[in-house]
Amino acid sequence: MGSPVNLESQTKTRRRLALLFAVPLAFSLLFFLASNIGERTNDRVRSIQNLQSALLTLLSLAQDAESSARGFLLSGDDGYLVPYNQAKSRLSSQVDYIRVLEREFPKDKDRLESAIDSAGKVFDAAALTLAALQNQDFSKALNVFQTRAKDMDSLRHTRDDLLSSLDRDLDAAITYQRRLTYFTFFFFLTGLVVMVGVLFSLYKALVTYLYNSQAARAELEQLNAELERRIAERTLDLSKANEELQQFAYVASHDLQEPLRTITSFTQLLAARYRGRLDDDADEFISYIVSSSLRMTDLINGLLALVRLRKVSLPRGPVSMEKLLKDAESSLQAAIRENNARIEHSPLPFLAADPTQITQLFLNLIGNAIKYRRAEDPVVKIGTRREPDEWIFSVQDNGEGFEQQYAERIFGLFQRLHGRDVQGTGMGLSISRKIVERHGGRMWAESRVGVGATFFFTLPTTLEPGRHQSASRKHSSSPEKVTG
Repeated sequence: MGSPVNLESQTKTRRRLALLFAVPLAFSLLFFLASNIGERTNDRVRSIQNLQSALLTLLSLAQDAESSARGFLLSGDDGYLVPYNQAKSRLSSQVDYIRVLEREFPKDKDRLESAIDSAGKVFDAAALTLAALQNQDFSKALNVFQTRAKDMDSLRHTRDDLLSSLDRDLDAAITYQRRLTYFTFFFFLTGLVVMVGVLFSLYKALVTYLYNSQAARAELEQLNAELERRIAERTLDLSKANEELQQFAYVASHDLQEPLRTITSFTQLLAARYRGRLDDDADEFISYIVSSSLRMTDLINGLLALVRLRKVSLPRGPVSMEKLLKDAESSLQAAIRENNARIEHSPLPFLAADPTQITQLFLNLIGNAIKYRRAEDPVVKIGTRREPDEWIFSVQDNGEGFEQQYAERIFGLFQRLHGRDVQGTGMGLSISRKIVERHGGRMWAESRVGVGATFFFTLPTTLEPGRHQSASRKHSSSPEKVTG
């Protein structure tokens, strides 16, 4: 137990620490809110400026249309029709743009619609004028041009009114933005002063605590020693629990096979004898039981294979990787022929590895490449290259592929990206990675959807025949601990 002085000092220190963390958290929240408000204000300013620009552009287009009609009316030169046609082609998109911006200015909606309507009337007047001139009716064209001139004046008046209103809104937004900046700067300075004060107070408290609490340091060392002892005990308990859990998984999986085999056999017998004699629902339910029982059998076999990986010791003799690849191809001959698959490989090395496990590794990777194929014939390419410390193997296919973000998830136990569409237990890649890791290597994948996937795994160069035998002799010549 610590002394009352030490307890009081610790309590004060905790309070100062809490204040030290609370102050930046509170000011961070304030800065975040101020930043959001500032962004909204900036968006408002941009929207106002965009609307002002859009109104000016609309007026410019209307002026181009009016000027073109006037020029063509006075001179009859077709060259004056070019600005009118250009302005007319841009009018629709400009009106759409103004109506998009209009949603942010509900109070100005009526005036904006009035401006759009006036611009449309200007273009209509220009079109009527040009049509009359093309029909050689000069007096009608002049009459239309003169009587519709008020539409342009109305557009200018509406534009001026809107721009004045928008200028007031813009000034208000900029003023609010400036005040927000001052407010944020003030809180920054205040927070800085508070932080410096808290840090100084905390520094004094820590110095006082370090120099005046020898008993607390001794107690802390004792607590550390106790904690290390508890960690060691917990680590040992976890190790024993993990070993017991592996044993339980092995025994449970093994013992579950017999009752599951009985369920599967009798359900298949029911399906064979009573199919068609019961109603359709009964046949469907029986088929569900059979498929689920078979899938459960596959899952149990996968679990047993995963548990056995931890129990089987690795052999020390070198084997040909090419021979193990051919053994895997032989086991997959039916799938290879059925899918017209082609397996290609470069020269593979001799390494000291478990033949059964490496064959299973090739079986899993090639089997997946055939299983997750596309419409074209599967092509699987196995390659390898030697680095200073490891051999890097690659198994590349031209199948469906997957998104790269799932490149790590697929190695998890029971993880499947294709759901139940493709038969499987979701344990093949997990077992494959365990096999590689047991040999001292690592495994990863790269893929693009619709292009294919490449699975990489490494095996250390210490498994090469000469180096492996040298390492084995060195290990056997080292003194062994004798237990009685």
